[in-house]
Amino acid sequence: MLNCALLGVLLTLAPPPSPEPSSSGCSERFSWSGSVVDRDTGEAVRGAQIELRPRGGETVYARTDDEGQVRVEGLCTGTVGVTVRAREHELREATIELAAPAVESTINLAPVEYDESTRVVVVRDDNPHMGSSVQIAGAELAKTRGVGLSDAISGVSGVSTLRGTAGGMGKPVIRGQLGRRNLIIFDGIRHEGQKWGLDHAPEIDPYAAGRITVIKGAATTRFGPDAIGGVVLVEPRPLLRTPGIAGEVSTMGGSNPLGGGLAARFDHAPRRAKGLAWRVEGNVGRHRATLTPTYALDNTGFSTWNVGARLGYLSERVDLEVGYRLLRTQAGICTCLRISTPDEFALSLDLNRPVNADLYSAESTIERPYQAVWHHLAMARSRVDLGVAGELHLAYAFQFNDREEFDIVRVETPAPQLTFALATHTADLRYEQPVATLGRGWELVGTIGVSARHQDNNFTAATTLIPDYTQIGGGVFAVERFVAPRVEFELGGRYEGLDRRAGLAELDFLGQRAGGRLDEGSCARVDDGANCREQFHTPSATVGLLTRPFAKALDFSWRVDFNSSARIPAIDEQFMNGAAPSFPILGLGDSNIGIERTWSGATSLIYAGDWLYVDVSGYANYIDDYIYFTPGPQEGQCAPLSCTARGPLPVFVFAPVDALFGGAELDFDLRAPRLPLQLKGNAAWVRAKEIGTGEHLTFVPSDRYTLAGRWLWPDTQVSSDGYLELNGTFVDRQRRYDPETDFAAPPPAYFLLGAGVGIEFPSDDYLVRTSLLGANLLNSRYREYTSLLRYFADEPGWSLTLRVAIEFSAS
Repeated sequence: MLNCALLGVLLTLAPPPSPEPSSSGCSERFSWSGSVVDRDTGEAVRGAQIELRPRGGETVYARTDDEGQVRVEGLCTGTVGVTVRAREHELREATIELAAPAVESTINLAPVEYDESTRVVVVRDDNPHMGSSVQIAGAELAKTRGVGLSDAISGVSGVSTLRGTAGGMGKPVIRGQLGRRNLIIFDGIRHEGQKWGLDHAPEIDPYAAGRITVIKGAATTRFGPDAIGGVVLVEPRPLLRTPGIAGEVSTMGGSNPLGGGLAARFDHAPRRAKGLAWRVEGNVGRHRATLTPTYALDNTGFSTWNVGARLGYLSERVDLEVGYRLLRTQAGICTCLRISTPDEFALSLDLNRPVNADLYSAESTIERPYQAVWHHLAMARSRVDLGVAGELHLAYAFQFNDREEFDIVRVETPAPQLTFALATHTADLRYEQPVATLGRGWELVGTIGVSARHQDNNFTAATTLIPDYTQIGGGVFAVERFVAPRVEFELGGRYEGLDRRAGLAELDFLGQRAGGRLDEGSCARVDDGANCREQFHTPSATVGLLTRPFAKALDFSWRVDFNSSARIPAIDEQFMNGAAPSFPILGLGDSNIGIERTWSGATSLIYAGDWLYVDVSGYANYIDDYIYFTPGPQEGQCAPLSCTARGPLPVFVFAPVDALFGGAELDFDLRAPRLPLQLKGNAAWVRAKEIGTGEHLTFVPSDRYTLAGRWLWPDTQVSSDGYLELNGTFVDRQRRYDPETDFAAPPPAYFLLGAGVGIEFPSDDYLVRTSLLGANLLNSRYREYTSLLRYFADEPGWSLTLRVAIEFSAS
């Protein structure tokens, strides 16, 4: 219902219909004339693709001219289905009735609305969750091609990056919650990888995304216990449903790190095989080591390539799709992480640079230490339209994450020092209920679903880190939404269960037992160690309200939601015992850690007018037994580090504490009426404390402010959507921290200046997009508080990135 309101399409139709023609022909031939205009501005939409489906006749294809007009002759009387597609507008499907020799209709298309930051396009009220969400699509998503997933969404308010130390990779931090509490779903499949590593970026190909949705706040009822912090939905473009071809070819190049990439996608739906559609796509990228303003981050070059294919049968009643994707990444690990002595670590902090930085170089060669990853994803899904009974969705996926880590060794060998093989099977069944009319303007829509998962991990190394384990889990959920013209009310519940069996080698078992970090009651001794079994049961519930309180001011809306969520501890939080080349700290888990329970509330007040958009949000989370990953300064010879076979390392431990998180976000987008100017910005504040001691938690994002101004070029006969932008980001110093539990004080505040210019060249069958973006143009030295790299080196210096993309389509 809200989607229809959002599209806001008005069809001006002719008088009542005449009898439908037969499939054998028609006695009279009529014409239809259409005018396609932008809903908000009333301007003509040129180049819109029109698909007419007369009942009993062949499909007819056409395009609007420069005035947004289209005329089709020789149509039979009766009902005709119409589909309209236009660049930067929402797809619209409707029907017309040909009951007169000449019928005219006006179709008002809803535009994709820009909001949030320079990288964000928001499609409002298309939200699978009652809480706050942002969608990135279209031209703004195109500006992120060639960067990692966390960087692609970093412009969203409340989202920052936990930066790693290998090739600039990172993980998203949503409202202060780190990677384990944020779920990533790619193409409807929950992403599974070695999530425990701070330097293990999600193995997701952002080139494959047609839209990215960031859900901020707990969404466990709909998506599972990993979604306490938020959810990132990466949705590929759908396969073609009408005969034709489509695709994209793009390239990008950057100055820091120096390198580039090339990507291509091709879609085809053959005319002679109705309903059949297929896609092939791939991309490749290579970059050398990154440069800070004063030195190189030695050995941080990386290379990656991705390939994918998909085949589908699509019809009105049934959709069937199968697909396969393969990702390959090699990423060097910064030489700066190697610390010989505690004195060297202290000296690098005092110098504010690595001790041997003068010897570093920005080469493209990837040397030890480095990590190499293969990630396979095979999937099959179906959709069955049950008519008045609703819709069924079924999906199965198999993922295999093959990770190898190569450390510096004394005796030359081509073999890796650590290998991880993670195999995951998932199955999901979802039932979408039909809309039920309740009376007095109320309707009921809902979803019921079940899921199952089997996961097996094999770890091989001469040292301890993560044990071999097998876990089987499943869940069931229901979400019901009561909808009225100005009010929506949502109720949801979920149950999730997990059975985990971990096999600890002898050395691992003895070490964890000696440290008092093992729940021996759940472990059974075997000849070569111990087998430990843990079982978890986690109910969750949510309630939410969306209302437009003023009947004469529907631009105002208010959202509020309350959530009780339970998260099952990850394998590393229970059993981690060691370090890795990509994990340059000594991590210590505790199998006594149990379920983490969150009680949260969030609210937002939104004004979405014609030229002004403002969103003010606030939230509070009380987390019972919050699994806190905190620095643990040590005593002894290597204090405050710990002496290990790999040299002195910082120690981080997992410990349950009661915590309180709170924060606020502000977003605005101002477009001056009748002037080619736009001003947008956002701000985010997060606070987190341990309730028992009152101490501030570590690795909580600092206050962040972003402001961007755009001059919008007027459209011409050959170009459109041109802009010139200047933007700035200020990140304050984190003043809320415990100096007794960290190895270094938070870095100073910093300011980053950015700029960009972009333009599009549209035509009937293709669209050319190009942009040039600059980051950290003042070449400021800075360190990010939420980055593990801050203990060792600076963040990157200035950079320029050029992108060119050509999208094409033909019926």
